[in-house]
Amino acid sequence: RPDPVSLLIFILLLINSLILAAAFHIFVLGFGILTLSVDHLVMIYRDFTALMRIPVDFFPGTLRALLTFVIPVGIMFTFPAKALLALLDWPLIFIALSLGLLALFLSLRFWNFALKHYQSASS
Repeated sequence: RPDPVSLLIFILLLINSLILAAAFHIFVLGFGILTLSVDHLVMIYRDFTALMRIPVDFFPGTLRALLTFVIPVGIMFTFPAKALLALLDWPLIFIALSLGLLALFLSLRFWNFALKHYQSASS
């Protein structure tokens, strides 16, 4: 049975996962404004999320770090469960929350950039 602190961290990291997913979607929409094509990015995202059916801890070190901190699907899919089981250290929790906020900030900046450089696709 999880203690109250683990439950609170679980909720925070679950919200963080939603923020990371929203940041990705905002980035894809901005990319779509600039290129008029998002199919490949959506497929790559779908493949990475399908890959997370396997816990990130089963992957070797470099791939685990890539899936956790560079393409943060590891944070999105495994960190909330790890928090519920009290398997995360405070530095990792802080890094995960920071990456979520950073991803949202950067995706919104990219969205604004895309809007400023929008060119109509029609004549």
